[in-house]
Amino acid sequence: MPKEIISEEEVTLPQVKKLLAQRAKEGELSFQQSITLEHASAFSRMAPAVATKLVERLLKSYEITRAHAVQIVNIAPTTVEELRSILDVKSTNLTDEQLLEIVDLVIKNRS
Repeated sequence: MPKEIISEEEVTLPQVKKLLAQRAKEGELSFQQSITLEHASAFSRMAPAVATKLVERLLKSYEITRAHAVQIVNIAPTTVEELRSILDVKSTNLTDEQLLEIVDLVIKNRS
């Protein structure tokens, strides 16, 4: 029987990795959780605390949705072209300069 959903929020891959690693220490993970932990471990590009701060900074400094901010952290684009593929540039009011600033922020925070 599925559990009741209390709340829902987008989380970054580094946060997923941290949560599932903690659960793994407490007990056995389900098959889906194990696969998710492997994926998060392979594709996390920064520490969980850094990822959280970067999402907050992107939300505060630029007019983007939380979902876009989380995807930026998850994918960690290194070029403006990669960033444009994540964002719907037509629906955002970001300038080329702001897009470059976001890419620079991501590059500085990648580990």
